[in-house]
Amino acid sequence: MTLAQTAHAARYTPAALCATTDNSAYESITTPISIGGDYPSGSTQSITIAVGDTEVPLGNQATTGDTENVIILLDSNNDGTPEVLNNTSCTYNQGATPPGCSTTQSITIPTVTEDTTFRGRVMLSYNDLNPTDSCGDNSYGDSEDFLIVADVNETIVFTDVSAPEDNGVITVTATLSHNVRDASGFVNFTVDYATADGTATVADNDYTAASGTLNFNGQAGDTDTFTIIPTADIIPESDQTIFVNLSNLSNATHGIDISDTGVITLLEDDTEVALTMAKTVTNMTPNIGETVVFTLQVYNAGPDAAVDASVIDNVPSGFENIAPVLVPSGSSFVVSGNNINWDGIDVPAGGSTIATFSAVVAQP
Repeated sequence: MTLAQTAHAARYTPAALCATTDNSAYESITTPISIGGDYPSGSTQSITIAVGDTEVPLGNQATTGDTENVIILLDSNNDGTPEVLNNTSCTYNQGATPPGCSTTQSITIPTVTEDTTFRGRVMLSYNDLNPTDSCGDNSYGDSEDFLIVADVNETIVFTDVSAPEDNGVITVTATLSHNVRDASGFVNFTVDYATADGTATVADNDYTAASGTLNFNGQAGDTDTFTIIPTADIIPESDQTIFVNLSNLSNATHGIDISDTGVITLLEDDTEVALTMAKTVTNMTPNIGETVVFTLQVYNAGPDAAVDASVIDNVPSGFENIAPVLVPSGSSFVVSGNNINWDGIDVPAGGSTIATFSAVVAQP
């Protein structure tokens, strides 16, 4: 690289990024350089640096064959000390259009947990690919600063919910995973949600379709909620699912991921049982005044256990003084005249339970 002057130019200091002064006589970085903006945290990006002869006051003085040392620096831990990420060179060609040369290098974006801005610099060095002087001979040449943002992939994440279908309204929560920021601070944004049929369908009246808009303030952990209304029924259908999808993100510049699908599981709380009852008596031909004992036996063919079942029975006329004898614990046996209400009956699938009561044969 040929220099028109020998005065030191303040270009690079290992302890800091110097201000750009563009004091070089001719060879210079052709701006804008091809990097700047948001990039995924930890990704590898390319940067192309073009070297031209744009600042010459006396006409083109760069010579074909000159070696242009190009250095990329980045303050990758934001401590004020830039590190040399890459260095290379290209050969100046006066006959190129435009005159000069270019080189493409790779930059590894720092890995961060929240969006972070880093300052970098591309510079031309007089005769060294890794200058160590503060602002000395090896720091001659043009330089251009750039800013990059290591962008953590912000996502909207649903909290999947499982709830009994007959328990009423179900609340669903969506959460922003990371900060969404720009130069002015946190960025508010909205996104639409809509339910979609899974094994539960609107056509079968399993739930009421829901849609709307969620609002986020841009801060990590911010949440918004909405509700889904399942249909209470008495039809055993097994567990069923509803999906929730997102669309129409209002912020198109930050790469917010809205691909998560919410899953709501309606837990079946209706049982399927097949109950039968047999009624027997200890004496089919009792005498007047004699006491007999009736047995009510409830069978459950399943497939589910019967919980809190009820039996209504009528004692034939001609009996009086009806009273319970043996009633399963936890159930209720109420006699009203010749009517019996046996409630709170639990019967396992394939099992049975009994209750007994006595009655006296009345005078005709």
